[in-house]
Amino acid sequence: MTTFDGLLTWRESSTTAEAIDAALGAARKGSVDARELLAGADRIVITGAGSSFYLAQTVAAAARETMRRPVMATPLSELILRPEAVLVAPSNDDAAARREPVVIISRSGATSEAVTVAERMRAARHPTIAVTCRLDSPLADKADVTLVSPGGDEAAIVMTRSFASMLALLLWVVARVGADDELASDLGRLPDRWDESSAAAGTGRRLGGTDWSRVVVLGGGPAYGIAAEWGLKLTETSQVATAAYEPLEFRHGPISVCEPGVLVIGLVGGPGAEDEVAVVAEAAGLGATTWLIARDAAEAGSIGGEVSLIGGGLHALARLPLLVHPAHALALSLALTRGRDPDAPRHLGQVVILDP
Repeated sequence: MTTFDGLLTWRESSTTAEAIDAALGAARKGSVDARELLAGADRIVITGAGSSFYLAQTVAAAARETMRRPVMATPLSELILRPEAVLVAPSNDDAAARREPVVIISRSGATSEAVTVAERMRAARHPTIAVTCRLDSPLADKADVTLVSPGGDEAAIVMTRSFASMLALLLWVVARVGADDELASDLGRLPDRWDESSAAAGTGRRLGGTDWSRVVVLGGGPAYGIAAEWGLKLTETSQVATAAYEPLEFRHGPISVCEPGVLVIGLVGGPGAEDEVAVVAEAAGLGATTWLIARDAAEAGSIGGEVSLIGGGLHALARLPLLVHPAHALALSLALTRGRDPDAPRHLGQVVILDP
């Protein structure tokens, strides 16, 4: 198994449980204004770039399920380049705009597009909620309300504990607005379930010792955003060919990539798990190596290949933050196998600052 000694990215990912705990504490103490904005909304837009967009996709799907109202996720660039294709409130109706809040996610709070969206939404009278790991940031300064993950900030270029901790924070807010006490309670149990995420990370480290020709990550519903984040981590750190799909959509063409040397990962849990497990089994039958991550043995069934169990007995949405750490283990291990430096992924910096 490859050694992670000295890897900053691994050290920070390994402190995710503490960051989640701190984020939930912050949400309990200081999210009233955000909850009031969301509770009074007719429609909600959640936005980010890169990992923050995949986080937005996950939260939007969870919010639709929990709050039972229209919530959409969109990249920051769409709100800049094509706002009329995202926002539905008429530009001349201030009252309608106030009922369409925009949640802007940015680890640093300094990403150019995030700051620009905050400025433009203020000008258009849409309330804004910043979600960041840095209170002292341009985004926090420009937003109407700011939610901070106090232990989520990191020095690594790729997002690790920031992603999972901001996800836990937002899921808790969604749970409270949607009056889902089970979800809110189970989120509080995440730090005590960290050993399950760590065990799955061990499997990821081992699988990363093979130089796969291609990696496919499957996730449905709220887990699709998590699957996309897995794909991004693998692409950033090792440059392996990676794609994320809804599990049943994988059958509609992309399954043709299955062959020896391809790794197919299934993130399943909750409604639809039986059908999604069947897709992973089908990929194995076509020659791919498979890794299934389910909640418990009953959900995993009798599938062969690698199996990791995370979040048994938890609300299906509450376990989502625990699914991120194994992705980092696989990505870092594969990067080292391919001769890459995962702490210094090529062409990337921690914050994207665009010229005006």
